[in-house]
Amino acid sequence: MMRKWTKTRLTQRGCRKVSVVAANDVIPDVSEQSHEDSVDDGFCGEPFADNGELLSSLSPLLFSMKLFGLYFHREHRHRPRTDDPEWNQTTTTTGTSSTKLRVYATVMLILFWLNVVRLVFMFNSSDHFGSRLLIKISVLAWGGPVAILQSAYYFACHTGQLPNVLLTLPVTSDCVLGARRTAVGLTAFTWVYLMFNGIAAIFFYFNTDGKFDFTLAPLFTYIEVPEDKIAVSRVLGNLIVSLPTPCSVFAQMMVLVLVYLFYHQFRKLKEHFRRALGKRGQFGGDMSAFRRRH
Repeated sequence: MMRKWTKTRLTQRGCRKVSVVAANDVIPDVSEQSHEDSVDDGFCGEPFADNGELLSSLSPLLFSMKLFGLYFHREHRHRPRTDDPEWNQTTTTTGTSSTKLRVYATVMLILFWLNVVRLVFMFNSSDHFGSRLLIKISVLAWGGPVAILQSAYYFACHTGQLPNVLLTLPVTSDCVLGARRTAVGLTAFTWVYLMFNGIAAIFFYFNTDGKFDFTLAPLFTYIEVPEDKIAVSRVLGNLIVSLPTPCSVFAQMMVLVLVYLFYHQFRKLKEHFRRALGKRGQFGGDMSAFRRRH
């Protein structure tokens, strides 16, 4: 009797039902869940600007940068096929435009490094220590970093880092408005500065009896220029010598805009953090949200 009862209990225990869990009831991966939690539509009740709104707000500055090969948006390698229903003529036009800008930026980059090589020919055997030699050294020391700065922006655009920052950086609407004002103000200031700089360059080349003709090297240093072609040489040389100036200035203006964006958003984060602190210093907000936003 005892053996029979034990056998029955073992049979019931072995025939215990196994619950089947549906595929849609499985808890998602922890990494996916954390990724979904990290995507926020806003912060502390303040929504972020729409995608691409920041990029469009900087259009005056970006247009000026495109003129000097400082900005282009490289087309994605894995481009949709032409038979894709989502592929339209607008996308094709944009891709062609970005390709032209990339080729133009490449040509400008080559010209900048050729200009650095050209500046080396300012020096010749007649140089001796004095103000003239120091000016030559300063001009060469200025042309090299400008070419490096041009290369840095070319690399940032070629790899997509700079366009991705302007397209994906989550900022608030008031930051976009401030960025637009900053970009317009800096662009207007830069063009006014370049206009006065061009006038000053013309004055130096045509009213100083050729004291600064060495900057047009290898002309006047290794290649003699006839008297009837000196004026033409100075005009063309002035354009070549003045080209690095707007490139260096507009590159610095973009740096100032990026500094403004991060300064504005970190200051707003600080304000929200102060509001989350109680009168006695207790924290009443979501620390993980503040950490992700920081």
